[in-house]
Amino acid sequence: MAIRTHQSFSGYVSTEPVTEPTRDGTSRFYARAGQKQARKEPDGSFTKLPTQYMPIVAYGDAAEEAAALLSKGDNFTAEGRFRPVKYVKDGKPVESEEFEVWKIGRRRNDAERSAQAEQAIAADVPAETARRRLDVPPEFTAPSSSRPAAATLAM
Repeated sequence: MAIRTHQSFSGYVSTEPVTEPTRDGTSRFYARAGQKQARKEPDGSFTKLPTQYMPIVAYGDAAEEAAALLSKGDNFTAEGRFRPVKYVKDGKPVESEEFEVWKIGRRRNDAERSAQAEQAIAADVPAETARRRLDVPPEFTAPSSSRPAAATLAM
């Protein structure tokens, strides 16, 4: 069986998201996303370049998930595809592209990570422990055995 792979897009929501129904009643999520750009120089430093913007859209369940997760300024990573779009603006035909989201997840920004680290310090808990999630699915944990290790090896 082949591993399923798709295009991805990471950035931040640069406009207030809009969720509206399409003509057939399906939910449609729309926002513009920004992606900061930089160029690495020969001396190892980075030169900041203009932010690139891209429309992102989602339909159906993906639209409802995106609307529940994201607001202006949130960082995200999405799976989907880039697709060409054609429309008329000010009486002139325009050809562009947008990213159609199939799955989306919110990423914490630097301020949220810093706040979490400060909370861990205040609680006198190592930051690594504070970041760990405790709700590990059972299929990712080894079954516990009541037999000593030596008895297991002797079998």
